Amino acid sequence: MANIIDNFKEIKSSNLFFLIETKDCLEKLKFLNLEKSIIDKIFLSLKKKENDFLQFFLWKKDFENLYVIIYIDKNKRNIYELLWEHVTKLPNKFTLLSNNNVNLLPMVDSCFLSRYKFQKYLSEKKEDEINIYCENDYRQKLESRIETIDNIILARDLWETPTSDLYPESFADIIKNTKWKKTKVTVLSPKDIEKKWLWLLWAVWKWSINKPYMVILERIVDKKLPTIWFVWKWIVFDTWWINLKPEEWLYAMKDDMCWAATVFATMKDLDKKDLNVNIIACIPIAENSIWWAAYRPSDIVKSYSWKTVNITNTDAEWRLILADAVSYISKNYKLDKVITIATLTWVALFALGYRYAWIMWDDRIMLDNLLNYSKENFEKYFELPFDKYYIEKTKSLIADFDNWTAGIYTWSTMGGAFIYNFLLNKEKFTHIDIAWVANNRFEPYWLYPKSTTWFWVDSLSNLFTNM
Repeated sequence: MANIIDNFKEIKSSNLFFLIETKDCLEKLKFLNLEKSIIDKIFLSLKKKENDFLQFFLWKKDFENLYVIIYIDKNKRNIYELLWEHVTKLPNKFTLLSNNNVNLLPMVDSCFLSRYKFQKYLSEKKEDEINIYCENDYRQKLESRIETIDNIILARDLWETPTSDLYPESFADIIKNTKWKKTKVTVLSPKDIEKKWLWLLWAVWKWSINKPYMVILERIVDKKLPTIWFVWKWIVFDTWWINLKPEEWLYAMKDDMCWAATVFATMKDLDKKDLNVNIIACIPIAENSIWWAAYRPSDIVKSYSWKTVNITNTDAEWRLILADAVSYISKNYKLDKVITIATLTWVALFALGYRYAWIMWDDRIMLDNLLNYSKENFEKYFELPFDKYYIEKTKSLIADFDNWTAGIYTWSTMGGAFIYNFLLNKEKFTHIDIAWVANNRFEPYWLYPKSTTWFWVDSLSNLFTNM
Protein backbone atom coordinates (compact mmCIF):
# COMPACT_ATOMS: atom_id res chain seq x y z
CA MET A 1 0.00 0.00 0.00
CA ALA A 2 1.48 3.36 -1.07
CA ASN A 3 0.46 6.66 0.49
CA ILE A 4 1.89 9.96 -0.81
CA ILE A 5 2.21 12.63 1.89
CA ASP A 6 3.37 16.26 1.96
CA ASN A 7 3.76 16.55 5.75
CA PHE A 8 4.61 14.23 8.62
CA LYS A 9 1.82 15.18 11.03
CA GLU A 10 -0.44 12.34 9.88
CA ILE A 11 2.22 9.64 10.42
CA LYS A 12 1.87 7.28 13.38
CA SER A 13 3.72 4.08 14.26
CA SER A 14 6.04 4.10 11.27
CA ASN A 15 9.79 4.06 10.62
CA LEU A 16 11.71 6.66 8.61
CA PHE A 17 13.96 5.62 5.73
CA PHE A 18 16.18 8.49 4.56
CA LEU A 19 18.80 8.79 1.81
CA ILE A 20 21.59 11.31 2.30
CA GLU A 21 24.53 12.44 0.15
CA THR A 22 25.95 15.49 1.93
CA LYS A 23 25.88 17.12 5.36
CA ASP A 24 23.44 19.75 4.09
CA CYS A 25 20.82 17.05 3.47
CA LEU A 26 20.31 16.73 7.23
CA GLU A 27 18.21 19.90 7.12
CA LYS A 28 15.35 17.67 6.00
CA LEU A 29 15.48 15.84 9.35
CA LYS A 30 15.04 18.95 11.48
CA PHE A 31 11.44 18.05 12.27
CA LEU A 32 12.68 14.98 14.23
CA ASN A 33 14.69 17.04 16.74
CA LEU A 34 17.42 14.44 16.68
CA GLU A 35 19.80 14.00 19.58
CA LYS A 36 23.29 15.36 19.07
CA SER A 37 24.79 11.88 19.36
CA ILE A 38 22.78 10.71 16.33
CA ILE A 39 23.78 13.73 14.24
CA ASP A 40 27.43 13.25 15.22
CA LYS A 41 27.37 9.61 14.11
CA ILE A 42 25.90 10.60 10.73
CA PHE A 43 28.54 13.33 10.31
CA LEU A 44 31.29 10.86 11.19
CA SER A 45 30.06 8.42 8.57
CA LEU A 46 29.86 11.18 5.95
CA LYS A 47 33.49 12.11 6.61
CA LYS A 48 34.59 8.61 5.60
CA LYS A 49 33.25 9.34 2.10
CA GLU A 50 31.97 5.79 1.73
CA ASN A 51 28.51 4.32 1.23
CA ASP A 52 26.99 3.29 4.54
CA PHE A 53 23.80 2.20 6.28
CA LEU A 54 22.91 3.38 9.80
CA GLN A 55 20.05 2.54 12.13
CA PHE A 56 18.91 4.56 15.15
CA PHE A 57 16.17 3.80 17.67
CA LEU A 58 14.03 6.90 18.16
CA TRP A 59 11.17 5.47 20.26
CA LYS A 60 8.82 8.22 19.13
CA LYS A 61 5.07 7.84 18.58
CA ASP A 62 5.41 8.74 14.94
CA PHE A 63 8.76 7.12 14.08
CA GLU A 64 10.15 4.20 16.02
CA ASN A 65 13.38 3.85 14.00
CA LEU A 66 15.46 6.01 11.68
CA TYR A 67 17.23 4.15 8.84
CA VAL A 68 19.83 6.20 6.96
CA ILE A 69 21.52 5.27 3.69
CA ILE A 70 24.61 7.33 2.96
CA TYR A 71 25.22 7.39 -0.79
CA ILE A 72 28.57 9.00 -1.63
CA ASP A 73 30.74 6.62 -3.65
CA LYS A 74 28.70 6.32 -6.86
CA ASN A 75 31.54 4.66 -8.76
CA LYS A 76 31.63 1.80 -6.29
CA ARG A 77 27.93 0.99 -6.29
CA ASN A 78 24.88 1.72 -8.41
CA ILE A 79 22.09 3.29 -6.36
CA TYR A 80 19.80 0.32 -7.09
CA GLU A 81 22.40 -2.11 -5.85
CA LEU A 82 22.96 -0.14 -2.65
CA LEU A 83 19.24 0.23 -1.95
CA TRP A 84 18.51 -3.44 -2.70
CA GLU A 85 20.97 -4.57 -0.05
CA HIS A 86 19.01 -2.76 2.67
CA VAL A 87 15.36 -2.19 1.69
CA THR A 88 14.52 -5.90 1.84
CA LYS A 89 15.41 -5.84 5.55
CA LEU A 90 13.16 -2.92 6.48
CA PRO A 91 10.05 -3.55 8.63
CA ASN A 92 6.57 -3.63 7.05
CA LYS A 93 5.74 -0.04 8.03
CA PHE A 94 8.04 2.77 6.92
CA THR A 95 8.11 6.24 5.39
CA LEU A 96 10.39 7.24 2.51
CA LEU A 97 12.25 10.55 2.58
CA SER A 98 14.82 11.40 -0.10
CA ASN A 99 17.38 14.19 -0.04
CA ASN A 100 16.15 15.20 -3.53
CA ASN A 101 13.69 14.23 -6.25
CA VAL A 102 16.40 12.61 -8.40
CA ASN A 103 16.87 9.87 -5.80
CA LEU A 104 13.21 9.56 -4.87
CA LEU A 105 12.16 7.39 -7.82
CA PRO A 106 14.96 4.79 -7.36
CA MET A 107 13.96 4.61 -3.69
CA VAL A 108 10.33 4.04 -4.63
CA ASP A 109 11.29 1.44 -7.25
CA SER A 110 13.43 -0.45 -4.78
CA CYS A 111 10.98 -0.37 -1.90
CA PHE A 112 8.10 -1.74 -3.96
CA LEU A 113 9.82 -4.00 -6.49
CA SER A 114 12.70 -5.44 -4.49
CA ARG A 115 10.33 -6.26 -1.63
CA TYR A 116 7.71 -7.90 -3.85
CA LYS A 117 6.00 -10.99 -2.42
CA PHE A 118 3.17 -13.04 -3.90
CA GLN A 119 0.77 -13.66 -1.01
CA LYS A 120 -2.57 -14.39 -2.66
CA TYR A 121 -2.69 -18.00 -1.47
CA LEU A 122 -1.20 -17.48 2.00
CA SER A 123 -3.48 -17.78 5.03
CA GLU A 124 -1.53 -15.06 6.85
CA LYS A 125 -0.37 -12.08 4.81
CA LYS A 126 2.12 -9.36 5.74
CA GLU A 127 1.30 -6.29 3.70
CA ASP A 128 3.66 -3.31 3.54
CA GLU A 129 2.45 0.13 4.59
CA ILE A 130 4.72 2.60 2.80
CA ASN A 131 4.39 6.38 3.00
CA ILE A 132 6.26 8.52 0.48
CA TYR A 133 7.09 12.11 1.31
CA CYS A 134 6.91 14.18 -1.87
CA GLU A 135 6.81 17.90 -2.53
CA ASN A 136 3.76 18.98 -4.49
CA ASP A 137 5.66 20.10 -7.60
CA TYR A 138 6.93 16.53 -8.08
CA ARG A 139 3.75 14.69 -7.12
CA GLN A 140 2.45 14.18 -10.67
CA LYS A 141 5.67 12.48 -11.78
CA LEU A 142 5.67 10.29 -8.68
CA GLU A 143 2.04 9.28 -9.21
CA SER A 144 2.83 8.32 -12.82
CA ARG A 145 5.73 6.17 -11.62
CA ILE A 146 3.58 4.45 -9.00
CA GLU A 147 1.03 3.61 -11.72
CA THR A 148 3.81 1.90 -13.70
CA ILE A 149 4.95 0.04 -10.58
CA ASP A 150 1.36 -1.09 -9.95
CA ASN A 151 1.24 -2.49 -13.49
CA ILE A 152 4.59 -4.23 -13.02
CA ILE A 153 3.22 -5.83 -9.84
CA LEU A 154 0.05 -6.81 -11.75
CA ALA A 155 2.22 -8.65 -14.29
CA ARG A 156 4.11 -10.39 -11.48
CA ASP A 157 0.89 -11.43 -9.75
CA LEU A 158 -0.51 -12.88 -12.98
CA TRP A 159 2.79 -14.68 -13.56
CA GLU A 160 2.60 -16.36 -10.17
CA THR A 161 -1.08 -17.35 -10.40
CA PRO A 162 -1.48 -21.09 -11.03
CA THR A 163 -2.98 -22.43 -14.24
CA SER A 164 -5.96 -23.83 -12.36
CA ASP A 165 -7.11 -20.24 -11.77
CA LEU A 166 -5.60 -18.49 -14.79
CA TYR A 167 -6.46 -20.28 -18.03
CA PRO A 168 -7.18 -18.85 -21.51
CA GLU A 169 -10.82 -17.91 -20.92
CA SER A 170 -10.26 -16.42 -17.45
CA PHE A 171 -7.33 -14.33 -18.65
CA ALA A 172 -9.28 -13.09 -21.67
CA ASP A 173 -12.06 -12.08 -19.26
CA ILE A 174 -9.59 -10.19 -17.05
CA ILE A 175 -8.40 -8.14 -20.03
CA LYS A 176 -11.92 -7.55 -21.33
CA ASN A 177 -13.25 -6.46 -17.91
CA THR A 178 -10.37 -4.06 -17.20
CA LYS A 179 -11.44 -0.40 -17.19
CA TRP A 180 -9.68 0.91 -20.29
CA LYS A 181 -9.60 4.65 -20.92
CA LYS A 182 -8.27 4.90 -24.50
CA THR A 183 -7.74 1.28 -25.58
CA LYS A 184 -10.11 -0.81 -27.70
CA VAL A 185 -10.32 -4.52 -26.78
CA THR A 186 -11.28 -7.28 -29.21
CA VAL A 187 -11.53 -10.89 -28.04
CA LEU A 188 -11.53 -13.70 -30.62
CA SER A 189 -13.35 -16.70 -29.16
CA PRO A 190 -12.56 -20.36 -29.97
CA LYS A 191 -15.26 -20.26 -32.67
CA ASP A 192 -13.72 -17.09 -34.15
CA ILE A 193 -10.28 -18.73 -34.19
CA GLU A 194 -11.66 -21.75 -36.00
CA LYS A 195 -13.74 -19.67 -38.41
CA LYS A 196 -10.84 -17.36 -39.28
CA TRP A 197 -8.56 -20.37 -39.97
CA LEU A 198 -5.94 -19.63 -37.35
CA TRP A 199 -4.86 -23.24 -37.71
CA LEU A 200 -1.45 -23.12 -36.01
CA LEU A 201 -2.99 -21.68 -32.86
CA TRP A 202 -5.72 -24.29 -33.18
CA ALA A 203 -3.19 -27.10 -33.53
CA VAL A 204 -1.32 -26.14 -30.36
CA TRP A 205 -4.55 -26.07 -28.36
CA LYS A 206 -6.03 -29.04 -30.13
CA TRP A 207 -8.53 -30.59 -27.75
CA SER A 208 -7.13 -29.46 -24.44
CA ILE A 209 -9.99 -28.93 -22.01
CA ASN A 210 -9.24 -25.17 -21.99
CA LYS A 211 -9.98 -23.68 -25.42
CA PRO A 212 -7.84 -20.94 -27.03
CA TYR A 213 -8.52 -17.21 -27.26
CA MET A 214 -6.86 -14.29 -29.00
CA VAL A 215 -7.02 -10.77 -27.56
CA ILE A 216 -6.23 -7.64 -29.59
CA LEU A 217 -5.63 -4.30 -27.86
CA GLU A 218 -5.66 -1.12 -29.97
CA ARG A 219 -4.36 2.22 -28.70
CA ILE A 220 -4.95 4.42 -31.76
CA VAL A 221 -3.87 8.01 -31.16
CA ASP A 222 -4.04 9.30 -34.75
CA LYS A 223 -4.31 7.20 -37.91
CA LYS A 224 -1.78 9.50 -39.59
CA LEU A 225 0.89 8.49 -37.07
CA PRO A 226 3.06 5.35 -37.42
CA THR A 227 1.64 2.11 -36.02
CA ILE A 228 3.69 -0.38 -34.03
CA TRP A 229 2.41 -3.84 -33.28
CA PHE A 230 3.79 -6.14 -30.64
CA VAL A 231 2.78 -9.65 -29.67
CA TRP A 232 3.48 -12.12 -26.90
CA LYS A 233 2.60 -15.74 -26.57
CA TRP A 234 0.51 -16.96 -23.67
CA ILE A 235 0.78 -20.67 -23.01
CA VAL A 236 -0.97 -21.25 -19.70
CA PHE A 237 0.91 -24.50 -19.17
CA ASP A 238 3.53 -26.04 -21.45
CA THR A 239 4.05 -29.79 -21.12
CA TRP A 240 5.91 -30.00 -24.49
CA TRP A 241 3.24 -32.58 -25.38
CA ILE A 242 4.94 -35.54 -27.16
CA ASN A 243 8.40 -34.02 -26.59
CA LEU A 244 7.69 -34.20 -22.87
CA LYS A 245 9.67 -32.05 -20.44
CA PRO A 246 11.87 -33.64 -17.76
CA GLU A 247 10.20 -33.96 -14.38
CA GLU A 248 12.24 -31.24 -12.66
CA TRP A 249 11.13 -28.66 -15.24
CA LEU A 250 7.41 -29.37 -15.36
CA TYR A 251 6.61 -27.40 -12.19
CA ALA A 252 7.90 -24.17 -13.74
CA MET A 253 5.80 -24.51 -16.91
CA LYS A 254 3.05 -22.28 -15.58
CA ASP A 255 5.61 -19.55 -16.28
CA ASP A 256 4.90 -19.76 -20.00
CA MET A 257 1.92 -17.50 -19.42
CA CYS A 258 4.02 -14.66 -18.06
CA TRP A 259 4.92 -12.96 -21.34
CA ALA A 260 1.30 -12.15 -22.14
CA ALA A 261 0.87 -10.84 -18.60
CA THR A 262 3.69 -8.44 -19.44
CA VAL A 263 2.07 -7.12 -22.62
CA PHE A 264 -1.25 -6.71 -20.81
CA ALA A 265 0.50 -4.74 -18.05
CA THR A 266 2.41 -2.65 -20.62
CA MET A 267 -0.76 -1.76 -22.53
CA LYS A 268 -2.52 -0.95 -19.27
CA ASP A 269 0.34 1.40 -18.41
CA LEU A 270 0.24 3.05 -21.85
CA ASP A 271 -3.55 3.44 -21.74
CA LYS A 272 -3.37 6.68 -19.71
CA LYS A 273 -0.17 8.08 -21.19
CA ASP A 274 0.20 10.62 -23.99
CA LEU A 275 1.65 8.92 -27.10
CA ASN A 276 2.87 10.02 -30.53
CA VAL A 277 2.54 6.57 -32.02
CA ASN A 278 -0.27 4.04 -32.45
CA ILE A 279 0.14 0.74 -30.59
CA ILE A 280 -1.61 -2.53 -31.39
CA ALA A 281 -0.95 -5.53 -29.16
CA CYS A 282 -2.00 -9.11 -29.78
CA ILE A 283 -2.10 -11.90 -27.20
CA PRO A 284 -2.76 -15.44 -28.49
CA ILE A 285 -3.67 -17.65 -25.52
CA ALA A 286 -3.60 -21.44 -25.53
CA GLU A 287 -2.64 -24.51 -23.52
CA ASN A 288 -0.03 -26.96 -24.82
CA SER A 289 -1.33 -29.97 -22.98
CA ILE A 290 -1.00 -33.76 -23.15
CA TRP A 291 -4.05 -35.24 -24.88
CA TRP A 292 -4.72 -38.07 -27.30
CA ALA A 293 -5.81 -35.76 -30.13
CA ALA A 294 -3.02 -33.15 -29.81
CA TYR A 295 -0.54 -32.51 -32.59
CA ARG A 296 2.49 -34.76 -33.01
CA PRO A 297 6.03 -34.56 -34.38
CA SER A 298 5.84 -35.10 -38.17
CA ASP A 299 2.35 -33.53 -38.48
CA ILE A 300 2.08 -30.88 -41.21
CA VAL A 301 -0.21 -27.98 -40.37
CA LYS A 302 -1.43 -25.16 -42.59
CA SER A 303 -1.10 -21.66 -41.10
CA TYR A 304 -3.36 -18.62 -41.31
CA SER A 305 -1.07 -17.36 -44.09
CA TRP A 306 -1.66 -20.68 -45.92
CA LYS A 307 2.00 -21.56 -45.61
CA THR A 308 2.54 -25.07 -44.26
CA VAL A 309 4.61 -26.04 -41.23
CA ASN A 310 6.26 -29.39 -40.56
CA ILE A 311 6.06 -30.06 -36.80
CA THR A 312 9.56 -31.23 -35.91
CA ASN A 313 9.24 -30.44 -32.19
CA THR A 314 5.99 -30.02 -30.24
CA ASP A 315 7.79 -27.84 -27.68
CA ALA A 316 8.34 -25.11 -30.30
CA GLU A 317 4.65 -24.26 -29.86
CA TRP A 318 5.23 -20.57 -29.19
CA ARG A 319 6.55 -20.17 -32.74
CA LEU A 320 3.32 -21.61 -34.09
CA ILE A 321 0.92 -19.37 -32.22
CA LEU A 322 3.06 -16.28 -32.87
CA ALA A 323 3.25 -17.17 -36.58
CA ASP A 324 -0.55 -17.15 -36.87
CA ALA A 325 -0.82 -13.99 -34.76
CA VAL A 326 1.81 -12.21 -36.89
CA SER A 327 0.05 -13.12 -40.13
CA TYR A 328 -3.39 -12.19 -38.80
CA ILE A 329 -2.32 -8.72 -37.65
CA SER A 330 -0.13 -8.15 -40.73
CA LYS A 331 -3.09 -8.89 -43.00
CA ASN A 332 -5.77 -6.98 -41.10
CA TYR A 333 -3.88 -3.87 -39.94
CA LYS A 334 -1.58 -1.38 -41.64
CA LEU A 335 1.65 -1.55 -39.64
CA ASP A 336 5.02 0.20 -39.78
CA LYS A 337 6.87 -1.93 -37.23
CA VAL A 338 6.37 -5.33 -35.61
CA ILE A 339 7.90 -6.42 -32.30
CA THR A 340 7.52 -9.99 -31.07
CA ILE A 341 8.69 -11.44 -27.80
CA ALA A 342 8.80 -14.86 -26.19
CA THR A 343 10.81 -17.17 -24.01
CA LEU A 344 12.73 -18.81 -26.78
CA THR A 345 15.58 -21.00 -25.73
CA TRP A 346 17.81 -22.49 -23.09
CA VAL A 347 20.88 -21.03 -24.78
CA ALA A 348 19.88 -17.53 -23.70
CA LEU A 349 20.54 -18.62 -20.11
CA PHE A 350 23.96 -20.05 -20.89
CA ALA A 351 25.08 -16.93 -22.78
CA LEU A 352 23.53 -14.06 -20.84
CA GLY A 353 22.21 -15.52 -17.59
CA TYR A 354 19.33 -13.73 -15.90
CA ARG A 355 20.52 -10.24 -16.78
CA TYR A 356 20.18 -9.48 -20.52
CA ALA A 357 17.56 -10.06 -23.21
CA TRP A 358 18.61 -10.92 -26.76
CA ILE A 359 17.41 -8.86 -29.72
CA MET A 360 17.09 -10.15 -33.30
CA TRP A 361 16.16 -7.45 -35.78
CA ASP A 362 15.91 -5.92 -39.21
CA ASP A 363 14.88 -2.58 -37.67
CA ARG A 364 18.02 -0.64 -36.78
CA ILE A 365 16.14 2.30 -35.26
CA MET A 366 14.22 0.11 -32.82
CA LEU A 367 17.39 -1.79 -31.93
CA ASP A 368 19.32 1.41 -31.20
CA ASN A 369 16.47 2.76 -29.07
CA LEU A 370 16.49 -0.37 -26.92
CA LEU A 371 20.27 -0.53 -26.64
CA ASN A 372 20.50 3.16 -25.69
CA TYR A 373 17.81 2.69 -23.05
CA SER A 374 19.74 -0.31 -21.77
CA LYS A 375 22.89 1.76 -21.12
CA GLU A 376 21.28 4.01 -18.52
CA ASN A 377 18.48 1.88 -17.09
CA PHE A 378 17.92 -1.36 -15.23
CA GLU A 379 16.51 -3.52 -18.03
CA LYS A 380 19.31 -4.69 -20.33
CA TYR A 381 19.38 -5.75 -24.00
CA PHE A 382 22.03 -7.40 -26.16
CA GLU A 383 22.17 -7.63 -29.97
CA LEU A 384 22.31 -10.96 -31.82
CA PRO A 385 23.22 -11.37 -35.52
CA PHE A 386 20.19 -11.86 -37.75
CA ASP A 387 20.33 -12.25 -41.55
CA LYS A 388 18.95 -14.17 -44.53
CA TYR A 389 21.06 -17.24 -43.75
CA TYR A 390 18.94 -18.07 -40.68
CA ILE A 391 15.67 -17.35 -42.48
CA GLU A 392 16.71 -19.66 -45.33
CA LYS A 393 17.44 -22.47 -42.86
CA THR A 394 13.84 -22.50 -41.61
CA LYS A 395 12.68 -23.99 -44.92
CA SER A 396 11.49 -27.60 -44.86
CA LEU A 397 12.01 -30.41 -47.36
CA ILE A 398 8.40 -31.62 -47.09
CA ALA A 399 6.52 -28.41 -46.15
CA ASP A 400 7.15 -24.68 -46.40
CA PHE A 401 8.88 -24.50 -43.02
CA ASP A 402 10.06 -26.60 -40.09
CA ASN A 403 9.05 -25.21 -36.71
CA TRP A 404 12.38 -26.46 -35.27
CA THR A 405 15.50 -26.71 -37.41
CA ALA A 406 17.88 -29.53 -36.49
CA GLY A 407 21.60 -28.82 -36.74
CA ILE A 408 21.38 -25.03 -36.49
CA TYR A 409 22.23 -24.41 -32.86
CA THR A 410 21.55 -20.67 -32.80
CA TRP A 411 18.13 -21.51 -31.39
CA SER A 412 17.17 -18.01 -30.28
CA THR A 413 17.95 -16.59 -33.72
CA MET A 414 16.15 -19.45 -35.45
CA GLY A 415 13.02 -18.70 -33.45
CA GLY A 416 13.01 -15.10 -34.69
CA ALA A 417 13.80 -16.30 -38.23
CA PHE A 418 10.80 -18.67 -38.23
CA ILE A 419 8.40 -15.90 -37.20
CA TYR A 420 9.84 -13.53 -39.82
CA ASN A 421 8.47 -15.81 -42.56
CA PHE A 422 4.89 -14.97 -41.56
CA LEU A 423 5.08 -11.19 -41.99
CA LEU A 424 2.82 -10.67 -45.00
CA ASN A 425 3.91 -7.10 -45.81
CA LYS A 426 7.60 -7.20 -44.80
CA GLU A 427 7.14 -4.78 -41.92
CA LYS A 428 10.22 -3.69 -39.97
CA PHE A 429 10.80 -6.54 -37.52
CA THR A 430 12.28 -6.84 -34.02
CA HIS A 431 12.25 -10.05 -32.01
CA ILE A 432 13.31 -10.34 -28.37
CA ASP A 433 14.24 -13.44 -26.38
CA ILE A 434 13.50 -12.94 -22.68
CA ALA A 435 13.74 -16.63 -21.80
CA TRP A 436 15.52 -16.18 -18.49
CA VAL A 437 15.67 -12.48 -17.76
CA ALA A 438 11.89 -12.60 -17.35
CA ASN A 439 12.00 -15.35 -14.77
CA ASN A 440 14.79 -15.12 -12.23
CA ARG A 441 15.22 -18.58 -10.70
CA PHE A 442 18.72 -17.98 -9.34
CA GLU A 443 18.83 -15.25 -6.67
CA PRO A 444 17.38 -11.81 -5.85
CA TYR A 445 19.09 -9.06 -7.83
CA TRP A 446 18.52 -5.31 -7.34
CA LEU A 447 14.89 -4.78 -8.43
CA TYR A 448 14.34 -8.47 -9.19
CA PRO A 449 13.07 -10.87 -6.54
CA LYS A 450 13.79 -14.59 -6.87
CA SER A 451 10.74 -15.19 -9.04
CA THR A 452 9.13 -13.29 -11.89
CA THR A 453 10.80 -10.04 -12.86
CA TRP A 454 8.34 -8.00 -15.01
CA PHE A 455 10.98 -7.51 -17.73
CA TRP A 456 9.73 -5.29 -20.59
CA VAL A 457 6.92 -3.36 -18.89
CA ASP A 458 9.30 -0.57 -17.92
CA SER A 459 11.47 -0.37 -21.04
CA LEU A 460 8.60 -0.67 -23.55
CA SER A 461 6.39 1.78 -21.71
CA ASN A 462 9.31 4.22 -21.67
CA LEU A 463 10.16 3.58 -25.32
CA PHE A 464 6.64 4.13 -26.65
CA THR A 465 6.02 7.17 -24.44
CA ASN A 466 9.15 8.90 -25.74
CA MET A 467 8.83 8.10 -29.45
